[in-house]
Amino acid sequence: MVRLSYTKRPGAIMAVVSIVLISMSTMFFGAIAYGATNAQGSKVIADAASPVGAVTAATHSAVSAQETTDANATGGIPLPVSSTCMACHGMTGISPSGSMFPDLAGQWAPYLVKQLNNFRSHTRADPMAKAIMWGMAASLTPAQVQQVANYFSTQTPPKAKLVNAKLAAEGKKIFEGGISKVDVPACMACHGPTGLGDPPFFPRLAGQRQAYVELQLNYFKNGLRTNDPHAIMRYVASRLTGAQIAELATYVRSLPGGADE
Repeated sequence: MVRLSYTKRPGAIMAVVSIVLISMSTMFFGAIAYGATNAQGSKVIADAASPVGAVTAATHSAVSAQETTDANATGGIPLPVSSTCMACHGMTGISPSGSMFPDLAGQWAPYLVKQLNNFRSHTRADPMAKAIMWGMAASLTPAQVQQVANYFSTQTPPKAKLVNAKLAAEGKKIFEGGISKVDVPACMACHGPTGLGDPPFFPRLAGQRQAYVELQLNYFKNGLRTNDPHAIMRYVASRLTGAQIAELATYVRSLPGGADE
């Protein structure tokens, strides 16, 4: 702690401050010297010794403790899920019937973390993201982002649903074989033969809501969603017709792949 004692003698205050600064400098360089022989230990000591480090450590501990308490108070369900996410995605990650919101149950945790962080940084800026998810994700801490992702990833994935057999059959051709005449690769090259995906960039598609998949493919097609790695989804979607997008979305909805397969 720094103390300033005021006296009537000229230069007295300056002398006191100089002494304090010299003492702080001695402590600082002493910590650096110690760190040369024990880097890991010195970091812990220096962090604990500095006022900023102490406050930061205390804050992180308090936040961690609060998040643990919040999760315990809601039966292991992260507080953001029970207070916010469930309104659109359901308590177990299955969205309300007929909604435009994706099912999150069984989705890969690394993919969910990436998307939530993209919402927070506004890297994902499609219309639905701007209107809803920017605000929803803004208040999440990094720890809460991970908690939410971990929670939804462990829920039972959505069940397959065959909406239209004819459209699904056409969609399967594109998913498994691509469209060579317009250089569209097979979807399964990135998302797997059963639509289970490959985190963190390629999500699990099996069983995903048809309306949501159509919406996102159209966002990519029109350049409204741009957080795809190397613009691969924008490339693919830009070569698909509206009918082909509907066929793919219908087929994806019919895939029964489980999260552990």
